[in-house]
Amino acid sequence: MDRSRDETNAADDSAETERRLASEVAEVEGAIALVASGAASRVTLTGLRFGEPVMARFLKTAAVAGLVLEPIPWPEDAGCDLIIRRNDA
Repeated sequence: MDRSRDETNAADDSAETERRLASEVAEVEGAIALVASGAASRVTLTGLRFGEPVMARFLKTAAVAGLVLEPIPWPEDAGCDLIIRRNDA
C-alpha cells in the first residue's frame, strides 16, 4: 500500500471539500443579498452538498432581512437545494 498516495488523496479531498464549502457559503450569501435588495423575489440554489449546514449559519441573517430559507432535501441525506424568498412571498 502506498501511504504517500493515500495522504495525497486525503489532502486533495480535504482541499476540494474546503473549496466547495466556501463556494456554497458565497452562493447563499449572494442569494440572500439579491433577494434582500429586492432585485429578485426568490432564488433557488441547486446542487448544494452542504446546503443544510450552510443554511443554518444564515437563518438569523435571513430572518432579520425578512427572508425565509427553505431546504429541499435530497434522498439519502446527500445534500439539498435551497429556496431563498421574501417572508411575504
